[in-house]
Amino acid sequence: IAPANAMGLLEETLVVAPTFQTSDDGPSKDEPFWTSGGWKRGHLSSSSGPSPRISSYTAIDRILELLLDTKRFPVLDQIVVTGHSAGGQVAHRFAGTSRTENGTKVPFRYVVANPSTYLYLGSERDGQSGFVTPDNGDCADYDDWHYGLQDLNSYATAVTPDSIKAQLMRRDVRIIIGSADSLSASLDVTCGANLQGRHRFDRGRTLIRFMDAFHSGHQHRETIVWGVGHSSAQMYISTEGRNALFGS
Repeated sequence: IAPANAMGLLEETLVVAPTFQTSDDGPSKDEPFWTSGGWKRGHLSSSSGPSPRISSYTAIDRILELLLDTKRFPVLDQIVVTGHSAGGQVAHRFAGTSRTENGTKVPFRYVVANPSTYLYLGSERDGQSGFVTPDNGDCADYDDWHYGLQDLNSYATAVTPDSIKAQLMRRDVRIIIGSADSLSASLDVTCGANLQGRHRFDRGRTLIRFMDAFHSGHQHRETIVWGVGHSSAQMYISTEGRNALFGS
């Protein structure tokens, strides 16, 4: 809300902020909930919740489908899917796997802010001699979903790896990273994550270099918010953040 207000766009901006509950939130019997890692990855809701289970990404699709209903929103100009940190992880993976944008004339944008990790479209990772496929003997799952396109979950499997690559290539994805987001608080430090870089700032810059090296013509744009660390408020209210959300 603050960035829209700062841009003078609050009266014409609808902000939808879904909450993905976990068991710790005490959901009602008829409310789906996810594991703390599962909702970020688009996994199905817990089997202990209501049936049928639902992917967290499918839940986002349903929200977007309501917004795209011209009877409800006849003058919708643009949809921006964004998130910071864990939400940034969702925004990047959702950009590659959701099919809701396909076939609509409403432009979509995906603003990915300071995520811990990204979705890679190939097995290569940055090494001492450039991007190579690592010897994964001690890190066999480094290219599995949600780090890569192997062993996809049910939501991503419905799209297929080739379609994910094509979608993530052509979609308007804005990667915004704080130059001071170099600490380890709440950082994914599994081996698969560490192969993406030392910290969030490093991982964001490396992801762009990967896309440049292997996916020429991609629509990812990198923006650095200088002096800002792992703060959603500072990222979004910055000039760079506001331009990513509302600029051209």
